[in-house]
This record gives sequence, C-alpha cells and structure tokens, in this order.
Amino acid sequence: MSSLPEADELVGTFPAAISGVENYPGIALEAREQTEETRNNLARLDSRVKRARERHSNSPPSNLRSVLSATSGTSTHTRYSLLQIIHAAQPVSRVELARRLGIKRSRVSEIINPLLAAGVCRETSFEQVSGRLGRPPVGLSLCAERACFIGVSIGLSHTHLRAVNADGNALAEERFDTPADPMAAIAAIQSALERLRAEARFHNVSAIGVSVPGPTDARCTRLLHAPHLGWHNLAIADLLRLHDTRMSDSVPIIVESDATAAAVYEGRRRMRVRIGGVGSDFVVVRVGTGIGVALVLGGEVYRSSRLGEGQACDFGHMTIAAGGKLCACGNRGCWERYASAPSVGAFYAGRRQQVRDIRLPQFTEIVLRAEGGEVRAQRALQRVGAYLGIGISNVILALGVTEIVVTGPILDGWRFIKEPLSEAMSKTLPGRLASWSVEAGQPAGAGIGGAVAVAVSHYLLVLASQMRVAA
Repeated sequence: MSSLPEADELVGTFPAAISGVENYPGIALEAREQTEETRNNLARLDSRVKRARERHSNSPPSNLRSVLSATSGTSTHTRYSLLQIIHAAQPVSRVELARRLGIKRSRVSEIINPLLAAGVCRETSFEQVSGRLGRPPVGLSLCAERACFIGVSIGLSHTHLRAVNADGNALAEERFDTPADPMAAIAAIQSALERLRAEARFHNVSAIGVSVPGPTDARCTRLLHAPHLGWHNLAIADLLRLHDTRMSDSVPIIVESDATAAAVYEGRRRMRVRIGGVGSDFVVVRVGTGIGVALVLGGEVYRSSRLGEGQACDFGHMTIAAGGKLCACGNRGCWERYASAPSVGAFYAGRRQQVRDIRLPQFTEIVLRAEGGEVRAQRALQRVGAYLGIGISNVILALGVTEIVVTGPILDGWRFIKEPLSEAMSKTLPGRLASWSVEAGQPAGAGIGGAVAVAVSHYLLVLASQMRVAA
C-alpha cells in the first residue's frame, strides 16, 4: 500500500491552478485565501497521520484496533475474520466462508490449508442429509480442545466469572458480591481465578477478558473511572498479574468497558446467525444502572486514541436536560439519569420521592408490576423508553450509524419500552430522515458473555497474527 503524501506535496499543485485568474484581483485574492486554508488543513491532517502512525507502532498486541491497523495491507485481518466466523458458526463450509468474506473459494483454501496443517482448524463432516447421495459436505471447526477462556464481569452488585472451552461450554463458574473497596475486589477476583484454573486443570488458559462498568484506557489494561462504584484509575490487568506470577508471561488479560464487551459479543452473535456482513456497522447501547455505548465499524469495535483515552462513545453522560438531575459523574442532566434502570424507579415514585424519603422500588419489581397490569409501573417504563429514544436519536445524529442494538438489564422491561422508544425517535430529525432500526440484543452479552467474548476474540487475533501465509 502506498504511503500517504505529505501536506506540501499536495498543496504544491494549487498555485498553478490559480495562475489563470491573476487578471481578476478579487477572484485571485479569494483563491489565494482558499489555497492557504487548504494548505493549513492538509498540514493538520499530515500531523494527525503522523501521530496515528506513532500510536499504532507503539501500541501493545492486546489492543485489537492497533494490531489490525498495524497489519493493514496484509491478510491478517482476513484470517482474523475467517477465524471469527469459524468459531461463531462452526462447522462452516469453505463455500460459506468465501461468500461471507467476499473472496474466492480458492483464496479460502490458501488461508485454511496452513491453519489445518498447524492444527488450528480441523475438518468436520456435516450430518448426512436424508436421501442425499455422495459424500457429506465438509465443514471447518476450531481445533482447540485444550484451550480455555475465562471471562470476568465486574458489576455494581456482583462479580461473575466463567471458564469455557473453545466450543463455549462452561467448565467452571463463580459469583460473589462485588466488594466496595477496589483492592478487596481484585483480591477476590484473584482467588476465584485460581479456583477456576484448578477446576479447569486439564485446559490451558489462553486469555482472560474482564468487563468493567466504566471506560478503559487505550491499552485495554486499566479502568479509568467507574462513577457508580467510586473506583478511579485501577490497573486491573497489572494487579491481577502481580498477584499471580504464573500469568506474567503466558496469559493476556484484556480489560474492556461492559458496553464494548457487549459489542464484541453482539458481533459474534451476528456472525453465528448471519445478520449483516462481516464488516457491518452498528451501535450497541447497554442500559443498566448507567448507559454505555459502543460503536462497531467494519465489524471491529472502535476505540479512542491514546490522546482521548476512554472518551469514545461515552454518550451516557451527554446532557439532554440542562440543569437537570444530578449524575454520579458530577454533571447535571445526563442521559443515563433519565433512561437507565434506576430512572424507572424515580419516575415510578414521582413527586412522592421529593416530599419524603421513600425507598425506590427495584427495576425488576416495577417490571413485575407492569406485567401484572399496574398502569403506573407501565407508564414509568414508557417514560424511560421515550428518553432512551431521544438519546439514541442523538447517537445516530452524531455517529451516522443507523443500526442500533439495545442490551443490558433494561431488556427485562423491553415489552413496555420499545414502542415509546420508536415513537420518540420518529419525531426527531434522524428519525424522520434516516432509515434506522433498533433491536433487542442478547442479555448474556451485557454480562459474562461479553467478558468471555473479549477473551476469545483476543485469542483468535493472536492466532491470525501468528499464522503468516502467502498474501
């Protein structure tokens, strides 16, 4: 792939372009001003490109986006997509792989043959269709019987760990209440990891994915801020390695926000059920105690640069009501104060909460009341649905991606939320002008399923990077 030209190379052609208007002073002056503006814009672009190259060259392998960018122009991205499809939809035929990747079947064989020889993949016969003559078709599956992946989902109330094999079958599992103190939580997670490793002793832990209720750094190792937990700048990956020297060199630990983890999970689910293409664009809105948003472009989760750590897609804290309700982040009027699970309880209590100190009913309790026919519970859920639709319209307007997947605990009340959500969106500018869709995701992806998906995705990326075949 050819390198990008420097700014001066591009603007060098502009003086000749305006030489013909010298006899028209007014036009010439305007043309020179536009040329100077173009020169400045291109210089800024050149500076951004250089900074991006530096970021990609210095980023560690655990950063999915940087690895894919660093291998642009090679077949690593194709191998990674191929392995993702195989793992999500196994067994899958070569014909299906070629169709979904948009490449020739012969190219699929060129990529697959070295993977078969290395024992990364294996051929598996599909079940013989009744009445069909000849050999049954051959599919491809991931060959990782001894591989084990561990997911750690850190939630506000509880922490969930699960160890799975390459087929996604659970090998061991643990839950415990999330300690308020971050170091106590790290110690509890470490103890649980050791017990899971002992239960899955016949498997090799290939990667550990950790999902957290807040933004993470660009290196995917550190929680920057979890406002509802009161945790700040917690180096989770380093702390877990520090407590267990066996992990220092062999087992990568990838820390992602719960919204990003849910997006990784939803991407895999789409591959399994054949929704969209491999490189499809969509946005995941995870709604629980707070609201997290993750953007998927070309089939890959977008992550902010090192200069903007943790700021990408943090729409839960965009202001939708000036001077509104106080948020845990310190701002007023944040989207999550009007469209999250706790918001349902606040709307349900109404003015009574302001008059006297009453206990807000839990979200699940209100959902049960709504399902039982209680009108006030139904209206509380509908109000949250409307605010959710308003915020999603803003997300579409900002990102230009019109396919939305809503996930998280809020799905328990989806029956009462989806219609007012769609109605609110239809009244907004993007709702009237754009062709959009909002669908419910899988609840598992918002929790432990997302954490496991992060671990598996990292493992597949490492495999794709290591298996160098002819381009």
